[in-house]
Amino acid sequence: MHKKNRRKNGIVYLMLAIGVVIFIVPYIYMMIASTQNNAMILSNTINLKFGSHLMENMNYLLENYQYVRVIFNSLFVTIIGTLVSTFVTTLAGYTLAKYRFMANRAFFMVIMLSRMIPGFAILIPTFMIFSRLGLTNTYGGIILPAVASANAVFIMKQYADSFPIELIEAARIDGAGEFRIFYQIALPLLKPNIITSGLLIFMGYWNSYLFPLVMTSDTEMYTVPLVIRNITQASQDDLNYGAMMAVLATSVIPVLALYTWVQSKFKSTDVDKGIK
Repeated sequence: MHKKNRRKNGIVYLMLAIGVVIFIVPYIYMMIASTQNNAMILSNTINLKFGSHLMENMNYLLENYQYVRVIFNSLFVTIIGTLVSTFVTTLAGYTLAKYRFMANRAFFMVIMLSRMIPGFAILIPTFMIFSRLGLTNTYGGIILPAVASANAVFIMKQYADSFPIELIEAARIDGAGEFRIFYQIALPLLKPNIITSGLLIFMGYWNSYLFPLVMTSDTEMYTVPLVIRNITQASQDDLNYGAMMAVLATSVIPVLALYTWVQSKFKSTDVDKGIK
């Protein structure tokens, strides 16, 4: 029996190791290629030696694409958008899950239907509205379209449905107000789920391409995906592959840092203890 379990565990670990290799090798190659020039990258064989052109590639990005400004734009949009959207969607999901009012089901059905509408289908109407409001070429024009994410509201409602209403009712009997219940009871219980939803929202803002493309025409408002688009639009002779690899490699760092940081935040909630 123990041999069978060890064999099964060995197969699982082997598959995980293969998956890690498949996912990590391209990133390692990106890091190496960001230090090389076109001649080394486009050689007949894959060159896995670090080059001496990293600073040259970074200077190319700084001079031609204001890369420091671009990173700041992406970080600002992503952090502010994630904080605002996570708060809005958590509050909306909690309200739909724990409060019964006349239009509750109607609101939820509208949210479900909106998930079926492709983002590009509302791109032009959204641009026209934001243009009339003077929000083009602003951070607000990039952040606001994705603040009320239907997917995040749906996820948070499902999570909020899972913890008992008895906790809320007990707090009400003790005289707690609704906002106090939300901050002191709902948020701690939903913390792991809020982190999960926040990660998805963060990834959505960081990788957002269509809305920043439509909402911005000023290069000072560009985000990382737009710079990647501009680099790859150059002709094959003018395309700087080392600079492109540098952008791709550095654009992954905030996401990796965030995932590493939130690992310690995933803790189970003591819902059962709270009921007792």
